[in-house]
Amino acid sequence: GGSGGHLFPLITVAKEIRKQLEGKEKIKFLFLGPRGKLEEKLMEENQIPTKKILCGKFRRYFSLWYLIDLVKLPLGFFQALWYLLWFMPDVVFAKGGYASVPVVIAARLYCIPVVLHESDAVPGLANRFLGAIANKIGITFERARMHFPASKVFLCGVPVKESALNGSAIKARNFLGIKKEVKPVVLFLGGSQGAKIINDVVVEAIDDIIRKFQIVHQTGKKHFQKIAKKIEARGYKIEHSDYYPLDFIEEELKDLIALADIVVSRAGATAISELAANGKAVILVPITHSANNHQRINAYEVAKKKAGIVLEEDNFKRGLLLYNLNRLEEDEALRRRFGEALKKYFYHPNAAEKITQVVLGFTKQEQREAS
Repeated sequence: GGSGGHLFPLITVAKEIRKQLEGKEKIKFLFLGPRGKLEEKLMEENQIPTKKILCGKFRRYFSLWYLIDLVKLPLGFFQALWYLLWFMPDVVFAKGGYASVPVVIAARLYCIPVVLHESDAVPGLANRFLGAIANKIGITFERARMHFPASKVFLCGVPVKESALNGSAIKARNFLGIKKEVKPVVLFLGGSQGAKIINDVVVEAIDDIIRKFQIVHQTGKKHFQKIAKKIEARGYKIEHSDYYPLDFIEEELKDLIALADIVVSRAGATAISELAANGKAVILVPITHSANNHQRINAYEVAKKKAGIVLEEDNFKRGLLLYNLNRLEEDEALRRRFGEALKKYFYHPNAAEKITQVVLGFTKQEQREAS
C-alpha cells in the first residue's frame, strides 16, 4: 500500500485471478497492509477483506521517525505472522515497498511462495532486499533486471486498471461540460495526491496556456481550493473559461486521457503505463527526490526510446513548459510518434494475465506435490 501506484495493480491482478478461476475453483483474498483511506476504499469496493499491520519505512537519512520505524517493523512482522497463520494462503502477491517487508518475511518463514512485483526501472531498498527471498519477481523495465537474481525474473509490465483503458473523449466532454472543440486539450496529472510544482506552474503560466489550449487540471484534494482561488483571482471563472480543475480522478480517468491531446504527468511507473496504454504524447515531470531517484530514471528510460519529453523539476518553468506544449501542438506527426513509441515500449496489455499465471502456477505446483 501507501499509494495508488501500489494499490491499483493489486486490485487489477485480483480481478484477473477471479476471472480465470470463475466457475472452476473458490478463491479467497486477504489484503495485509498499512492503515489508509485509499486502501480501505479500494479493498471494500472490490470485496477484499483487510487486516492492518504496522509498517516501518527504510530510510537513507537520519530522522526521529526512524526510531519509531525500528519499533513498527518487528511489530508488523509479528502481526503478519499471526494473520498468515490463520489465513495460510497458497501464495502471497507483494507489490513491494516498505509495506510488503513484514508480510514477505513472514510468508517465507511459513514456506509460502511469494511473487513480487517491481514497477520502476530501479528498485528501492525494500524490493532489493525482498528480491533475494521472493520466489518470482515481475518487472516493468528491462533495466530493473540487473538488480535481481536472473532465474527469478520475468518481464510483465504494470497491470493497468480498467478505468484507464478504452476511454471516450465525448464522455469526458460531457463530464466536464466542455461544449466547444476549437482548441486542443492539455491534461495535467499530479498523481493521486497532486503535485505542488505542477500546480504552481499552471497558475503562473495560465494566461499563455489558455490562449492555445483547454486545460484539464488534476490538483490533488489538499491543493484544490487554493488553486481554484488563485485561478479565479487571475480572472478565469472555473469551468467557464477553458480551465477545468479536478481534485481527484477515478473512473473518469480513461475518458479524460482519451480527450487529451497532450498529457503533463509525474513519472511514476503506473502513470507511464496508463498513458502508454492510450498512446499519448507526454511531458514527464519526475519527482526530484523520489526514493532511489526512480521517477527520474523511469522518465529517462522513456526519453531513450524517443517516446516523450522530460522536464526535471529544476527545468519545469513557465518558458520551457510553453515551448514544449507549443512544439507538440504544432507538430501532429511528432505527437503521433511519441504516442506510438510510448505504447510500443511501455504498455504490456497482458501484464495481469502474466502475473496471474505465475501466481496460480504455485497453487498448481502444490496440488501436484500433494497428489
